[in-house]
Amino acid sequence: MAGPSPFDLVRLADLGVSEDPDGSTQRLITAVSRTILTALNRPAILPQSYTEIRTGGGSSLLLANWPVTAITKVTIGSASVSAANGFGSGYVLQPADDAPPGRPPLLTLPARLGSAPVKVTYTAGYQVSAEPMPIPPGAPCAVYPVQPYGAWASDLGVVYRTGEALTRVERGPARGQYAVDDAGGYFFSSKDGGATVAITYGYVPADLANAALDWIRDRMAYAERVGMQSKSLGGQETVSYRITALPDFVSAALQPYRSVVPPC
Repeated sequence: MAGPSPFDLVRLADLGVSEDPDGSTQRLITAVSRTILTALNRPAILPQSYTEIRTGGGSSLLLANWPVTAITKVTIGSASVSAANGFGSGYVLQPADDAPPGRPPLLTLPARLGSAPVKVTYTAGYQVSAEPMPIPPGAPCAVYPVQPYGAWASDLGVVYRTGEALTRVERGPARGQYAVDDAGGYFFSSKDGGATVAITYGYVPADLANAALDWIRDRMAYAERVGMQSKSLGGQETVSYRITALPDFVSAALQPYRSVVPPC
């Protein structure tokens, strides 16, 4: 049976589906999600690491993936370049937008690009960083993040206020540990009850998730009328169906998220 893909934009529960014995609905979720990512010209929207290599041009470049959450390393030729700190030259990354869809980030370098290749390693994707989460005294129980821009999709870590990281476990967390379920519910030990931690997690922007849901429901309805473009209702009325590769209602939602920077 088909299982969820890490690139899925929605889950079975989002469709109100509790059982999928043959896996057909899950396969449809994955297929539509991958088609949307292809239309966006983006390999993923959840946080992951990327490496881009560029040659030639001016002293700045647009990175192909956003929002950028961290720059790991920048090199020009064999020379490593540090971030500008106000006391010397270095690279400067344009600040990311807080809310999606955001914009491709501009990376400004301390020198004009020449024949030497520029290599940038960074992480990018939609995430909420260090969101405060109070642990109820009655833990363990499910505690959910605020999710201001879209549904939780991936766990990226939990820390105490001191910055000390908690360890993720599958179930039954002890002090200093946590567990998380597939819906983004966090569980902590009763010994951590009353404390406040900071969680970081990836999310799917709500408008992308809604576009995926609408398209999936449209494809499920199409399965009942495969190949049918119109039908007559008692000779009094004709119903027509518009069949397109990318429905207009989906295309409009995707437009702000499309990448125009060729992947490297």
